[in-house]
Amino acid sequence: MSDSHPNLIRWICLGAIVLIVLNAARTWPEVGSLLFRSDNDDLMRLVQVRDWLGGQDWFDTRQYRVLPPEGISMHWSRYVDAGIATVLVPASWLLPMPQAELLTLTVWPSLLACLMVLLIGLGTNRLFGPMAALGALVVFLTWGKLRGEFTPPRIDHHGIQMLCVTAAFYLAILHGRRRLFGALAGLATALSLAVGLEMLTILALIPGFVALRHAFDQPGSGDWLLGFVAALAVGAPLLMAGQTAPGAWGVMYCDALAPPVLALAATGIAATLVPVLAGRLLRGPAVRLVTMAAFVGLGLWLSAPLLTPCLGGPYADVPPEVRALIESRMIEALSAFELIRLMPDMLARSLLPPLVIMACSLVAAALLWSRLEAGQRSALLLGVLIAFAGLAVAILQIRATTLMVPAVPLLGGFLVHAFLQIPRTSPWRLPAVLMLAAATPTAVEEGVSYVLARAAPTPTLTAQTQSAPTRSPATCRNPAAMAELASLPTSTLFSALNLGTTILAYTPHSVAAAPYHRSPEAFWNGIAALESEADMRLALARSRADYLVLCPGDAAKPYAAVLLGGTLPDWLTDVTGDRRELRVYQVDHARLAGSDGQ
Repeated sequence: MSDSHPNLIRWICLGAIVLIVLNAARTWPEVGSLLFRSDNDDLMRLVQVRDWLGGQDWFDTRQYRVLPPEGISMHWSRYVDAGIATVLVPASWLLPMPQAELLTLTVWPSLLACLMVLLIGLGTNRLFGPMAALGALVVFLTWGKLRGEFTPPRIDHHGIQMLCVTAAFYLAILHGRRRLFGALAGLATALSLAVGLEMLTILALIPGFVALRHAFDQPGSGDWLLGFVAALAVGAPLLMAGQTAPGAWGVMYCDALAPPVLALAATGIAATLVPVLAGRLLRGPAVRLVTMAAFVGLGLWLSAPLLTPCLGGPYADVPPEVRALIESRMIEALSAFELIRLMPDMLARSLLPPLVIMACSLVAAALLWSRLEAGQRSALLLGVLIAFAGLAVAILQIRATTLMVPAVPLLGGFLVHAFLQIPRTSPWRLPAVLMLAAATPTAVEEGVSYVLARAAPTPTLTAQTQSAPTRSPATCRNPAAMAELASLPTSTLFSALNLGTTILAYTPHSVAAAPYHRSPEAFWNGIAALESEADMRLALARSRADYLVLCPGDAAKPYAAVLLGGTLPDWLTDVTGDRRELRVYQVDHARLAGSDGQ
C-alpha cells in the first residue's frame, strides 16, 4: 500500500475541491430555478427546516400543511435539519432569508461533496497511491448518478448517508489504529441509520466482511470489531433517543431507527463480538463461522416479534392499492426490467458506468492478484462485494444504485493503479489506455447518448409512465404558477402528486397530496383521484380541500383531462380568472356531499 507523494495527493484533493467550488459558484445564480425542477425531497426538506427554525418542536417532524389539521407523519431525521441550519442560520444574519436559503442550497451539498473528496482521495491514496486516487475522484466527479447527489440544490438526506457509508468503508479497509478506526466506523454507521435505512444492506455487509476476516485470523480485525460494536452499541440508541420523543421510543417503526433496527443491530453485535472475546476458545475458521451463524440465528429468533412486521419493507403498513401506485408510478421504485422498456436511457446512465468499472476491475484484479498486497486484496474484495450487492438490489429498484457508491470510485482508482503496472514498452499499454478512457463514467454516458440518438425513436410512453414525476413546465413547477396560487386566500389545495411539495415551499397554502408513504391517503390523492370522478369526489370529501389545481400536464390523467376540457360537475366552479399557468376550481362541499356516489 502507498502513502507516498503526500504533496501530490494534497494537490489532487485541492484540485477536486476547487472544481466543486467553481461549480457551486457557477450554479449559484440559477439555484433558485434549479430548485423548482429538483426532487420533491429537496423541497420538503427545505420546508421541514423552515418549520423547525420557525418554532416547531425538535421531536415533532409532522408536516401539518399536508392534509391539515392533523398533518402527516414524516420519518425524516432532525439531524439533517440541524446540519443544514448550521449554514442557513449564520447566512441569515448577513442576507435576507430568501437569499440565505439559496446560499444554503448551494453551500450544503458542496460541503458534503468536499468531504467526499477527502475520504475518497486520501483513502484510495493510502491503498493504491496518488494516481489511483485521481482516478477514483474522476469517477466521483463524472458519474452522474453519484455527482448529482452532491450538486446544488440537493439537500435531502442521501448525501449524508453516502458520506457515512463511504467513511465506514474506508475505515474498514485501511491500516491504522484499528480500534479507533472501528469506533469511527461504528459512529458513522449509527449516524447513517439515524438519518435513514436506505444503506442498511451495505452497513451490515461492511462489519460482516471484517467478521469473516477475523474468523480467518486476519491481523487487526478483532480490534476493529471491538471498536465498531462498542461505538454502534452506544451511538445507535443515543442517536435514536436524540431524535425521537421519549414517548415514541417503543414504537415499532420499520422505516426509521427504532426498536426493530436496534434488535437487528444487537444480533449483529452479539454474532461478531462473541468470536472476538472468546478467540482463545474458538480456534479455527469453521468453529468461529458456526458460532457466528448460531448467534445470528438465535438473535433473529429472539427478535422475530420485532422484525417480522418489517419483512414487507418500509411499505409494510401501506394498503395494497397504494403500494401498487408507489411501485409502478415512482421512477425510483421501478425495477431494471421495467426501466428497460420505459426509460432505457435513465437505466443505462445509472447502471452502465458502475457495470463497466466493475467488469474492468475484475479483469485487472485477476491479472494482478499475485502482485497485490494483502490490504489491497482485502479492499478489492470488499469493494466488489459491495458493488455486486448494490447491483443486485438495484435490479429490483433502481434507487438502490446508491448502495454501490462506496465501492465504485475505489474500483475506478484501482484501474488506474493496474494501468501503471504495465511497462511503458509493453504493446498492451495503448489498448489499456483506451480501455481506461472508455471506462470513465463520462465516456460511458456519452456512448449511451450516441447510441440512443442513432437508435429508433422510443415508443410513445403510456399513461402510467407519463404519470411519473417530471420537471417540465406542464407540471406548473415554475415561479409564475406559484405566484398565481399565492394570490388565492390561504387554503388547502388539491393537486397532482408532484406539485404538492412545490406549493408547500413557495406558497402559504396547505395541500392534500404529497409523495410520502406514511400517509397512504396523501399519496393516493395525488394519483388515483385524478383518474375517475368517483375517486375525485371521495378524495375531495376526505381532504376537505378548498380548491382543485390542475396543470396542462395533468391532461394525461383521464378525469383531469375531462375537467381541463371544460366538462365540470356542479360541485366545481372554475375560478381561474386571468391565471395562465394553471387552472383553479373552487370546491363546493355542500353540493359535493349531495352528489351521486356519496
